Amino acid sequence: MADLAEFTEEGFDPKAWINSRAREASASSSEEPLERYLAEVEMRLQLTAEDIEAALHDLSVQAMRRIPFAVQEIYRLQGDVQGLQDQLGGLASGVKRDASDVTEAVANLQRLDNVKRNMDAACSTLKEATELSGLFVKVRAVTQDATLHLMHKWAHTATW
Repeated sequence: MADLAEFTEEGFDPKAWINSRAREASASSSEEPLERYLAEVEMRLQLTAEDIEAALHDLSVQAMRRIPFAVQEIYRLQGDVQGLQDQLGGLASGVKRDASDVTEAVANLQRLDNVKRNMDAACSTLKEATELSGLFVKVRAVTQDATLHLMHKWAHTATW
């Protein structure tokens, strides 16, 4: 039988194909009459066509059997996609909630940092005040000692 690719070509001409087969039969040194050769070619073409038709039928039946499974698989995949979309939506809202919580936590940390800086400044001021207070006490002690010493000296030098 001839190659089936010949029949699939875009510009296939059945008359030209039959004429070329007839020329081949006439050119061969066969004793077979042309009509008999053409009848055999026709029979082979019919048998090949029937084989192709049977193969197409089998493939069609197989495809038809697969359709319900394919539809079922499509529905399952759609359910999976919907589930994944729901999960992503939940994750997205969780991320938004977490971002809001983080923003609030950062604001709290900033307030705490501000309080710490203010407390450090107050502590430093208190330390300076304590040091000044200690100096004032020393100055007062020195001035009182000096005043007492001067008064004592004045009291001994002064005559009434």
